[in-house]
Amino acid sequence: MANIGSRTFNLVDDQYLSLANEEWVRTLAIGSNWTKLRLGVLLSVTPDDVNNLNGVQLVFGLCAGKTNPYGAASTTNFLGMKFGGTTGGDLWTYKANSGNPYFGTERIFIKKTAATVIGLSSAAGEVHRVNTNNGTLQRRGVQFLDIAKGTPNFTVTQWAITLGSMAKDFSAAHLLDGLEQSGSISVNGETMNSMPLAIPFDETAGALDTVDVFWNKSAFPLEVHAIAAYRLA
Repeated sequence: MANIGSRTFNLVDDQYLSLANEEWVRTLAIGSNWTKLRLGVLLSVTPDDVNNLNGVQLVFGLCAGKTNPYGAASTTNFLGMKFGGTTGGDLWTYKANSGNPYFGTERIFIKKTAATVIGLSSAAGEVHRVNTNNGTLQRRGVQFLDIAKGTPNFTVTQWAITLGSMAKDFSAAHLLDGLEQSGSISVNGETMNSMPLAIPFDETAGALDTVDVFWNKSAFPLEVHAIAAYRLA
């Protein structure tokens, strides 16, 4: 079961949800009544000392209802992204980063219906970065994802956080600021790089109305400080 913990940032206590081989889902108040939606999350990950993490699955996106989300054996309907380059477990590379460590990951877009997982537009190299929950500066990292409806394609946009962001703490105010920006995202002095992809997708199997975060590592929990969604259109 997911646990609630607390850390101190700039002398202020902040609670987080600890996911250890678990999944968090929350149905939107607006349901599927949107044309373009931006999702945002504040998070950090527990490191294995200075070692790489292997077999990692961190998936972020939208699913249809809460009963059968991405991590279920048979998923109703899901569309989003994965912090890695395959549909299975991925290597996350540890970077010391002068005392503010992070993991570098690849990128792939993901859709899943029933037991069929399809990955699209995999990109190798350090595309995404996820900070650890330790370091010289206590940090919360920010990640964003856009999903826009269309026919026959939905457009999913991943936003890549900069290397400079790994030495900064992002607050809930930064998260909300980024959600509401209609063009490029620039928060806390960092401008993110957008990576859009048109994906053949429809909601026949189920309307996308629920935010979904899936994390598969029990020994190294994911700490989620805030999750939000903003209807851009």
